[in-house]
Amino acid sequence: MEKPEYGESYEILISGEILKIYLEEDSLAKNRILTINEIKFNNQNPNIMETQKEFDQVQYLKDQMKYLGFGEGEKLHKDLEKGINSKKQQFEIKTTSDKTLPDNKVDFTLKFNKSENGGVFLNSYNAKLTNVKSEEISHNFPVNRENTFTAKEAVNLLEGRTVKIEFNNPKTEQLEPAFVKLKFDEPKTEKGNYEFQNFYKNYGVDTAQIVEKSKLIFDKPEWKESTIKSLEKGNIVKVKFEFDDKVVEGKAVLNPQYKNLNLYDSDMNRINTNKPLEGLEQDNKHEKNNVKEQSIKR
Repeated sequence: MEKPEYGESYEILISGEILKIYLEEDSLAKNRILTINEIKFNNQNPNIMETQKEFDQVQYLKDQMKYLGFGEGEKLHKDLEKGINSKKQQFEIKTTSDKTLPDNKVDFTLKFNKSENGGVFLNSYNAKLTNVKSEEISHNFPVNRENTFTAKEAVNLLEGRTVKIEFNNPKTEQLEPAFVKLKFDEPKTEKGNYEFQNFYKNYGVDTAQIVEKSKLIFDKPEWKESTIKSLEKGNIVKVKFEFDDKVVEGKAVLNPQYKNLNLYDSDMNRINTNKPLEGLEQDNKHEKNNVKEQSIKR
């Protein structure tokens, strides 16, 4: 016999799933993911969200795109509504991102599917980067509960940086944090994707320790934590650090493979202020070209 549920509330996860949060009669907080059969879709009335089984499909997908970093522009929303109202079982939405390195451009193609009971789902998106030399690289990113990359994280991966995410470790068959990067030097899979190079927990990447070793300087203590989180997302982060007995402003990129930070001046010229804990230093010129131009030769 099922226990009655009280105080229901709902949260849309970044994967697009709906998390139901409720209290049982013993007042213990519970939560679970709703199944497709529990959801009654309503695409007609944008103001309806009456029960846990009925919600505004259009707003739901708009929020999902927003949380994934695709924005909330008028054209994006109109294209979504057009796709939902069409008779096609599958439709696509195209958009772009300006969150790239100078001279790079990224185009996104969001791919939606419709179910028999009226549900519309964002299943995946394709990201294509074009650099200053008109060279293109692309990768398909699934949208699911386990390891959905945001639009900005996809950009960071295509520009050759590493991103921290919850990943299923095939050796332990458990979800655990891992740093991942795309293996551009290997052939794509049958699905047209690059393989991932994974650095799991046992590889021993400690971002806080790396930041400490790199002698970064923070004007406020809370800035250190936000810098660590931003580095782990694969971002190029503005920082201050000691160099030649001076405090200079520059930029940093986390390099989990060598357990260090790549430090640059404001013009993205590499500054070798820290030695890697293992492995060899990368050539200065190669590093600068890889970060600044992202010239991909495959």
